[in-house]
Amino acid sequence: MRPVLFLDISRLVRRAEHFGGPTGIDRVELKWAEWLAAQDAFDGRAVTRAGPRLVSLTERSFHAVLATLDARWRRGRPLGFREGSPPAAAYRAFAGRLRRWKLLAGARPLDAGGRPNVTLNVGHDGLDVAARFARLPGSFAALVHDLIPLAHPHYDTPRATALHARRLATLTELADHVFTPSEAVAADLRAHAPNARFTTSVLRFGPGLPRTSGTSGTSGTSGTSKVTFVHLSTIDRRKNLSLLLHLWRELAAAPDPPLLLVIGRGGNDHTALDLIARAGGLGGVVATGPLGDEEVAARLAGARALLTPSFAEGYGLPIVEAHQMGVPVVASDIPAHREVGGLGPTYLSPLDGLGWKAAIEALAGDGAHHAARVAAIPPPPRWDAMFTEATQVLLTLSERAPR
Repeated sequence: MRPVLFLDISRLVRRAEHFGGPTGIDRVELKWAEWLAAQDAFDGRAVTRAGPRLVSLTERSFHAVLATLDARWRRGRPLGFREGSPPAAAYRAFAGRLRRWKLLAGARPLDAGGRPNVTLNVGHDGLDVAARFARLPGSFAALVHDLIPLAHPHYDTPRATALHARRLATLTELADHVFTPSEAVAADLRAHAPNARFTTSVLRFGPGLPRTSGTSGTSGTSGTSKVTFVHLSTIDRRKNLSLLLHLWRELAAAPDPPLLLVIGRGGNDHTALDLIARAGGLGGVVATGPLGDEEVAARLAGARALLTPSFAEGYGLPIVEAHQMGVPVVASDIPAHREVGGLGPTYLSPLDGLGWKAAIEALAGDGAHHAARVAAIPPPPRWDAMFTEATQVLLTLSERAPR
């Protein structure tokens, strides 16, 4: 008889209830959920938080979550929770609560029927309440995407830092194993939980966006004939978008300047958001807001390069996605980017404005240089390889007695 895998999809249920997303973590959790529905190593069951406990969803509710998010994220235009007029936002909030009520209909406590089992949380959601994971029927594993709120609290809010501290406390007390997407995150984990008893391993994610047939540097799929560069991220302080926006003031003064396409929803970088709001003074900058995955993939595929000058990351999913499409990358020289990008990207300090300007100009104007950067792109990680590794670890964990 197959062991049971309880996959916690609380983050996806919250997204299906409301709006927002998809962030990188959202995309990763969705990949795990789709894998759960297709794999045959486990008796897979989707679970979600309901107050201070976890409950097992019905198959119908699980597939309703997948269908809702596929339509909203991949083929549609993602909406913010409060986007639109107050009455429209209030109606969506009410409709979301109704959706959650329907999804939880028929949900039951976790019960493996005495079989080997393991519970896995892959989206951070709910980990701040230890009681949810204190009486599981088997082992407990989690995927920690980053420790940025703890390692770099100046880029986040005190609330976010306190929330992440509670998550880490839950794992330190209760987890049997913690996956991380990079050795950089594993090192942060050891630094912030030096006495934890859980074991760790690294799982490198594949691309979160669908493949597309665009050709790097053609710009056609970006909806313009201009040479186009893409920044793909939520607009948070640690993403360092302000560096690019200030550089574009100078780049826009050149004949036939390149275009900077900023894709992603607003976050906590109010300086960058204010600059974008005044984009009339920033020639050559277009902010699209959030887009569906198919449109993001099309625009990224036609870009001359992806620009990612972040100060801190746990992984670097846009780098993997750009590499999948044969698009060069200019990235900040930080450990997570080095791990995921290998020898492909051009690495620069996130503070080296002149270096970034020179790299952008070289890619915009020199076809031979662009071709050389395309040729240097390594094969991206593959989801099938990652899930094969994860399955072996989870099978071993399922045989352990709970703490």
